[in-house]
Amino acid sequence: MLWLALAMAAAMPALAQTTAAPGEPGSARARLDAVRTELAQIETTLASPEASDAELQRQRIRLQPSLDQLRVIIDEQTPRVDQAKLRLDQLGAKPDANAPAESAEITRDREARAKAYADADETLKIAKASLLQAEQLQSAIGDKRREIFAKTLFAAGPSVANPEVWGNAIATAPEDLRASGYIFGGWLEGVRDAFSGTRGGVVALALLGAILLYVARARYLPRFKARYSNLQDSGSLHCLYVALAHIVAGAAPPVLASWLIYKALSTTGLLPPRIQPVIWAVVVGLAFFAFVQALADALFAPSSPQRRLVRVLDPTARSVVWIASSLALVMAVGKVFEAWLQAIAAGLAISIIVKAFFAILFALTLIAGLYQIRDDDDVEQEACLGPYVPVDGASLAPVRILGWVIGFLIIASTLSGYVIFAAFLAEQTLWISIVACLFLLAFQFIDLGVPRLLTGKGRFALTLKAGMGLRSTTLDKVAVIAVGALKLLLIAVTVLMVLAPWGLESTDFLVSLRAAFFGFQVGGVTISLSTIVVFAFVFGLGIAATRALQRWLDHQFLPTTALDPGLRNSITTAAGYVGYIGAVAIAVSAVGLSLERLTLVASALSVGIGFGLQSVVSNFVSGLILLWERPIRVGDQVLVGDIEGIVKRINVRSTEIATFDRSTVIVPNSNLISGVVRNRVRNDRTGRVLIALSVPRTLEAGQVRAMLSEVATNHGDVMQKPPPVVQFKKLGTATMDFELVCVVGDVEIVGRVTSDLNFAIHKRLAEMEPVAETPQLIVRGLEGVELSLDGIATAVGRGDAGGWEKRAAAKPATPAAARRSRKPVEAEETEETAEAAKPAPLPVLEPAKEDSKE
Repeated sequence: MLWLALAMAAAMPALAQTTAAPGEPGSARARLDAVRTELAQIETTLASPEASDAELQRQRIRLQPSLDQLRVIIDEQTPRVDQAKLRLDQLGAKPDANAPAESAEITRDREARAKAYADADETLKIAKASLLQAEQLQSAIGDKRREIFAKTLFAAGPSVANPEVWGNAIATAPEDLRASGYIFGGWLEGVRDAFSGTRGGVVALALLGAILLYVARARYLPRFKARYSNLQDSGSLHCLYVALAHIVAGAAPPVLASWLIYKALSTTGLLPPRIQPVIWAVVVGLAFFAFVQALADALFAPSSPQRRLVRVLDPTARSVVWIASSLALVMAVGKVFEAWLQAIAAGLAISIIVKAFFAILFALTLIAGLYQIRDDDDVEQEACLGPYVPVDGASLAPVRILGWVIGFLIIASTLSGYVIFAAFLAEQTLWISIVACLFLLAFQFIDLGVPRLLTGKGRFALTLKAGMGLRSTTLDKVAVIAVGALKLLLIAVTVLMVLAPWGLESTDFLVSLRAAFFGFQVGGVTISLSTIVVFAFVFGLGIAATRALQRWLDHQFLPTTALDPGLRNSITTAAGYVGYIGAVAIAVSAVGLSLERLTLVASALSVGIGFGLQSVVSNFVSGLILLWERPIRVGDQVLVGDIEGIVKRINVRSTEIATFDRSTVIVPNSNLISGVVRNRVRNDRTGRVLIALSVPRTLEAGQVRAMLSEVATNHGDVMQKPPPVVQFKKLGTATMDFELVCVVGDVEIVGRVTSDLNFAIHKRLAEMEPVAETPQLIVRGLEGVELSLDGIATAVGRGDAGGWEKRAAAKPATPAAARRSRKPVEAEETEETAEAAKPAPLPVLEPAKEDSKE
C-alpha cells in the first residue's frame, strides 16, 4: 500500500501536467499569456521618448524574469510537441474520400491527437515569438541607455575660460556660502549636542576605534615592509602572497575605520539626508585612497625590488606609487566637493568650475608624475648607440605615452567646454589602472598558484594522487587546462569591468557574444556552445563504449573461437564502424537534431566534403570493401608494388604492412582495391621451395636426381604430399641444369628451408665430384747446380754416391753451355706445358634460387 501510495503521489504531477487544459492557471499557456502581457507593458514604456536612464534600468530588471520564464516554457513544450507529433504520425495519413472509411474509434483518437499536437505546437510557436520579442526589447533598452550615456558624456557646456562663467560663480558664491553654513553648521551643532549624550559616546567610540586602526596601520605596516624587504625568492609565489598580505594590511584598517565612523553616525541618526552623501563621499574616499596606495605599493614595492611584481627601476617604482596615490587623493577630494555642491544645491557655474578644477588638477598630477619617470641620461645615451635595447623601466613606455595623451586630452576637453567628458576620462583612467593592477595580480596567481596546487609535492596534489588514483601526467594536463580556462575567465571579467562604466553591461556583452559566436545557423539548425559540448560528451561516451567492445572482442571473445586472425580483425573492425555510426546517431539525437536537419547540414557541407575529403571517403569505402570481400586479411603475406610483408592491421583509412626488415608501411586502402596486389597465402598458407642449380656433365644425371630427391625428402619441414620433384631443365655443353621443387606447410618458413636444402646439396655435390690433381712445376737447366752441390757434399764425406748416381741416371744429360742461354725460354715453355697439362677447371655452380609460393 505504501508503494502504491508513493507511486500515485509520484504520478500525480505528471497526470496533472498532462491533463491540464491550456487556459488553466499554472499551465504553460497561462504563464505564456502573463509573460506576453508583461512584455506589452514594457514595450509601451520604452516607446516613450522621455524615458530616463533610471527608468530604462528598471524596465531592464523587470524584463529579465520574463526572459527566464519564456526559456523554461520553450524547454517544456519542445518535447511535448515532438511526442504529440509522433503519436499522431502513428495513425498514418487521413484516408481520402475514395478510400474505405476508418472506424469511429480511430477517428476520435485522431481528432484528439491532432488537437493535442495543435495546442502544443501553437504554444511553442507563441513562446518562441515572445522570446524573440523579449530579446529585442532587451537590445532596445541597451541601445537607448548607451544613447543617453553618449549624449550626456559628449554634451558641450560653457567653458571655464569663459568670463561669464566666472561672473556667475562669483555672483552666486555668497548664496552658496550661506547655504553651506546653514546646512553644515546645523549638522555640526547637532553632532556637538549629541556628544553630551549616549549617541555621542557611540560616535566617540567609533572615532577612537578608527584612530586606533590608523595608528596600528602606521606602526605595523612599515615593520611588515621591512620584514620582507630582503626577500630573495624573487618572482615566486611567495612574493604574490606577500603582495596580497600587503594589500590587506594597507587597505583593511582605513576601510574598517571608515565603516565604523559611517555606521556610528548612521546608527545614532546624525546623518540627515542632505549630509549623508557628503559623509559617504568622505569615508569612501579615505578607503579608496588607502586601497589604491596599498595596491600600487604591493605591485611596485619601491623599497623592496626583490618582491616587485613589475620589472621597473627603483625611481620608476617610487614615481608610479606617487602617481597612483596622488590621483586617488585628487579623485577622492573631488568627489567630496561634488557631494558638497550637490548638498547645498550650488549653482551651475560653481559646479562647472569645481569639476573642471579637479579634472585639470588630475591631468596636471598625471603629467607631473610621468615627467618624473622619464628616461635618465644613461638610458638615452645607450639608446643613441644603436638599435633600441629594452631596459628595466622601459616596459612602461606605451603606458607613459598613453598617459601623456590622456593628460593633455583632459585639459583640452576641460578648456573647450566638455567638462563632463574630461571628468569621465579622468575617472576611467584611474579605474582602468586599478583593474589592470588587479588583473596582473590575479594573472600571476593563476600562472603560479594553480600548477603549484595541482602538481608537485603539495598536500592537495598528494591527496589527489592517493585518494583518486590520478597520475602525475594527468595532473599536469589538468593544471594546464585549468590555467588556460581561468585565464580566459579572468580576461572576460576584466573586459566586463573595463567596459561597465561605458554603458556596456555584462548582460549586453554576453548576449552579443552568444549571438556572434555561440548561436549561428547552418541549414536551419541552431548550433550553440552548449550543443557542441553535449554533442562532444555523448560522442565521447559512444567512442569509449565502442573501443571497450572492440577490446572485449579482440582479447576475450574471438580468441575462444576457431576463426582465423583475418576474420577476427574484420569482425572487430566492423564492430568499430557500427559503434562509431551509432555514437554519431546518439550524439545527434542528444542535441536535438533530426535526420532532416542533419541532411540540410550535410548538404551545406557537401561541397567541402566533395573537394577536401574525397580521398578520405575513397579510402574509407575501400576499407569497407576490404573487410567485406577480404581479398587480403590480417596475417597474409602480400606484395604491393615493390613492398612485400605481412598485413598487420586494416584500419579505417589505411592498412599497415610489416616488412621483413621490421619496418611498417602504411598503404592507403584505395591502393589495395584499385592496384595489383599479390597475396601469397590467398587460398592456403603452404609455400613452395624452388632450387635451381647447374652441375658439370662429368656427374651422373641419375645420381644428381637421386641426391636432390633424397635431400628434400629427408628435411622435416618438406611436405611428402605432394612429394618433392626434380626436373632436368637443360643440357649444356659443360653443365646440366636441374630444378628441385618441394612444398612446405607455412609460407613463412620457405626461406629457412631453402637455406637448409642449399647447405645439404652443397655437401652432397662435394662428395660426388672427383678430387682434382695438384699440378707440378718442373724447372729444367739446374742440373749443373745440383751436380756441383752433390760433388761438394761427397768431398766433405757427407754425400751419398749412390744417390748421386741414381739422380744422375734418372735425369737426362745436361745440354751444352750454348743451350744454357735458352734456359728461360725453355722454362717458360715448360711452365706453359705444365699449365696445359692441368685438368680443366670445374664449372662454377650458380647460386641456388629461392622462390616462394607464387
